[in-house]
Amino acid sequence: MVQYNALYEGQYDPQGEHLSDVAGAESNVAVNLARLEPDSLDIHWLSQLGEDEPGRLIQQELKKTINVNAPLIPGEKTGVSYLNHYSDGRHIKTYDRAGSAASKLDYKFLESHISDADIVHVTGITPALSNSCREVTFDVLEKSKSQKATICLDVNYREQLWEPDVARVTLDKMIPYSSIFKIGLDEAEAIWNETLTGEEYAKKFYQGKGTISVVTLGSDGAILFNGHSMIKQSGLNVEVVDPVGAGDAFVAGLLRGLLTSKCQPETKKNSIDHLNVERLNYALRMANICGSMTCTRKGDTAAMPTMAEIKEYL
Repeated sequence: MVQYNALYEGQYDPQGEHLSDVAGAESNVAVNLARLEPDSLDIHWLSQLGEDEPGRLIQQELKKTINVNAPLIPGEKTGVSYLNHYSDGRHIKTYDRAGSAASKLDYKFLESHISDADIVHVTGITPALSNSCREVTFDVLEKSKSQKATICLDVNYREQLWEPDVARVTLDKMIPYSSIFKIGLDEAEAIWNETLTGEEYAKKFYQGKGTISVVTLGSDGAILFNGHSMIKQSGLNVEVVDPVGAGDAFVAGLLRGLLTSKCQPETKKNSIDHLNVERLNYALRMANICGSMTCTRKGDTAAMPTMAEIKEYL
C-alpha cells in the first residue's frame, strides 16, 4: 500500500504536507533486504494492485530495487494508510484498504512465482484481509512446505484487522509451517495472553529441529531460541522519531544475518540446522541494529540503514 506519512504534528490534515512512501510489511522486508544485499539475492514481491495512482506509484518505486510481480487490476483500488505524529510521542496509523486488489489474491498466480523459491516470507496480515486471502495463505504455506523452502513468518498483528481470538485460531495453524518465526512480546500477550516472559514465549513457539523462534522486546532488544541456546541481544539506545517499519527492518536484518557462506540460497532448504550460536548471535545483532536505526528517521523503508552503517555498530 501507499503510506502518507505526515510531516507535521497532530491529526490528519488533507492540506498538510506528507511524505508519500511505499509501505506494507512484506514489501518492506523485500526492499530492506535488497538494500542490504543489492546483488547476491533474487528478491520478488508478489501481490495485486489497483489500476490507480497508488498502484502505479508502488510499481514504480519497488521496481527500482526488487522484482515486482503485482499486476494492476482494472476497476480495483490499492490500499493506502495515513501515519500521523503527535507531540506526546504517539504515532497513529489509520487504513483505507478494505476491498483492495490485494484482498482478492489468486493462488494460481502466486503458485507460478513461488515454485522455485528458497525462502518464502509471509505475515499474519495477509490472512486477516479476507477469507479468500486466508485460504491463499495456507495454499502458499503448503506449497512452500512441499518443496522444502524455508518459511519465514512474522506475526505482524494488526488489531484493526482482527480480534485476538480470531487471530490466535489462524496463527496456531500457521506457526507449525514456519522455519523462522518472529513475534513481538506485546503481540504475544495481546493474542495469547499467557503472561509469559520473552524466553517462555520463545520456547512456546519453537517448532523443533531446523527452526528458530524470535521474540522482540521493544527497546530491550530481542531473544532467539533454536532448541538448545537462548540467545539475547540488547537494543540500541536511539532517539525514536518514527517506530513504524522497525519490525520489518528487523526481519530483513535477521534474514541477511542468517545468509552465511554455509547457508546461501544455492544450498537450499532447511539450512538453519547448520547455523552455530556465533552466527545466530550475529544475525540477531544485525536485526536489532536494523530495527533500532529505522526508528530514528521517518519512512518505512527510507529509514533502513545501509550495510556500511550497520558495520559501524558491528
